[in-house]
Amino acid sequence: MTARAATLAVALLAIALVVAQDLYPVSALYHTWQYAAALALALVVLIAYANGVRRGEDGALGRRLLVAIAGAAIVDIAGLASGLLGPDTADVIGTPGTVTPVPALGAAAFFGAADPAALARESGVVTLRRRGAPEIVLEGGGRRFAGESLLYLDPRPAAFVEAFDDRGAHLTVTQPTNASFLSPVLLFRQQQRVGRFDLPFDTFATPARQRVLRALYFTPQQLQEFAHAGLTDTTRPGLVLTASDDVGRPLGITLASSGQTVSVGGLRVRVTLGTYPALAIASAPPAWALVLGIVLFLTGLGWSALRPRGDARSGVQTQGA
Repeated sequence: MTARAATLAVALLAIALVVAQDLYPVSALYHTWQYAAALALALVVLIAYANGVRRGEDGALGRRLLVAIAGAAIVDIAGLASGLLGPDTADVIGTPGTVTPVPALGAAAFFGAADPAALARESGVVTLRRRGAPEIVLEGGGRRFAGESLLYLDPRPAAFVEAFDDRGAHLTVTQPTNASFLSPVLLFRQQQRVGRFDLPFDTFATPARQRVLRALYFTPQQLQEFAHAGLTDTTRPGLVLTASDDVGRPLGITLASSGQTVSVGGLRVRVTLGTYPALAIASAPPAWALVLGIVLFLTGLGWSALRPRGDARSGVQTQGA
């Protein structure tokens, strides 16, 4: 492989590594020394080739390819700066129907209301509002840039809880350990270790009956690990509910599947399982740098492909020298 071909291959790899920050922003790879080292090494290769061209080592064709090399270097540097200097990806978890300040963006995030049907459909909308700027509406798999940050929605396990007494009367559900005290939607902000799994965990209460319930969220695969404990339905996600009274005495344990009403601790509980999105904020290379760099790279490749026949012979002779 010639130095020219090797350099172009490295340039393409560097561009792909940086573009991946936008295509798959959830990876922690971008803030590791290995990722930074790969982009730094690619930049060294690009600079070395450019210096060789400056000394006349690749003739007229090399000089035209400098446009492509410059474009790849712009993308490389943008990705390197984003990975080294940008913060790790962070999730802003907001209670449905509330507003959460996002100081890092100088904005406020409006989390859309959610009912059982919305959770089951795994739909949710987050609207970001900033003073003097158009609002940003995120839903589904949409992504938007805000300065040097990439915004997208991160679906998280959620449960809509409804509780009833033994006569069927509706009971108020509270979350005594969360800021979303009166919300019936559990967002599982905590994790609890069970066996080899770190499971989403949350707590809710029914003050009228002086009951406190702990909820562990299991995927179908995880439930299969605990089938020996009498959990028979392992085809759908479920909550393992553990009930106690207000002084901590255990009152029972049961598995609740989505839409199913179960009895535990003298209560009847129905949970609807699904997802509700958190607002994810990931550092990303500026869009202008990616666009400019990729346009220059493609322009340089196109220019080199349109070289006169004489330039082609010159380039071949120079490579063979």
